[in-house]
Amino acid sequence: MTRTSRLAAFALALCLSRLALADDPAPAPQATPPQVEQAVDRAIGYLQTESAAWMNTRKCASCHHAGMAFWALSEARRQGYSIDDKFLTEMTEATLGSPEKMIASGLASGPDTPPDPRPLGRAVNMGTVFLAVAARSLPSLEEGQKQSLKRIAAVIVEKQQADGSWEFFLSRPPMNENQATDAAWILMALQGETGPDAAESSRLALEKGAAWLAGAGLPENHQEKVLRLLLEARAGKPLDAMQPTIDGLLAMQRPDGGWSQTTQSKSDAFATGQTLYALALAGLTAERPEIRRAVDFLVATQAADGSWPMTSRSSPDGKTGGSAKLLTPITCGASSWAALGLSKIAPKTP
Repeated sequence: MTRTSRLAAFALALCLSRLALADDPAPAPQATPPQVEQAVDRAIGYLQTESAAWMNTRKCASCHHAGMAFWALSEARRQGYSIDDKFLTEMTEATLGSPEKMIASGLASGPDTPPDPRPLGRAVNMGTVFLAVAARSLPSLEEGQKQSLKRIAAVIVEKQQADGSWEFFLSRPPMNENQATDAAWILMALQGETGPDAAESSRLALEKGAAWLAGAGLPENHQEKVLRLLLEARAGKPLDAMQPTIDGLLAMQRPDGGWSQTTQSKSDAFATGQTLYALALAGLTAERPEIRRAVDFLVATQAADGSWPMTSRSSPDGKTGGSAKLLTPITCGASSWAALGLSKIAPKTP
């Protein structure tokens, strides 16, 4: 190669590298501890207002507006943040207060409810699963709530297939990504039903489901890695056992400090919040530079109303690659994950 051609090749490589750097999002400015706490406080205000409005107008205890918001508010309270205790108590009572209240809210079938003829009727109601996972963040459970959780577990056991999996019919990413991510949520719900007084059927279903998930061989995506880490952390696995999953997630962090749902999408609050929460639950702290950058990303991208802007990955009929016109569900879900991650990593200063 002549000197002229070598210079031309070097100039082209330098130009391409500059273009690549220009395409990479810049890291967010470093957030101060008061700014992080303010972000959580704003998120709490948004979640309480949005969830109350949704449930009052839609009469629907949806995954986004009930289960996820319920979990985020409960976790924030555990970390020292002020929430509307009356609202959380009323939400808990309306959805999980007793098996009868679950029927009244449409979360469970009653004795007079006609069977659902759709294929979807054979699947587990994921709204109940999200609530069961969220309920474990409460400081204590009343008897009616315990009975509701036992009923949810009984339905999960009843609908488990012979190979340990559960049927999957409706893909609405990211809340219902695929069969593996739904199974991970179901297993987290069953984890809460393995105490001394738990039914043996729940323990066996948890073992079979975990074995199926470990050997499913389905293509892994970002959310599946996060939920696997949550399963391991909630099961009390030691750090060295979780380290490969932790390392895999840290390697997926973007230059702006966030995580993205897919390799083709930009960083967002849903992927970043859930990753931050899972890593915090596994024992990582704000001293880690990766955690610090994730916190900075979330604080910098929060909207004035306390939410995090989102785009849709699915159409109303559940087909992937579409775009739902109503963005409040995914916005509420993402804001719940962001609040979970931030409050866990940055408890309220007394």
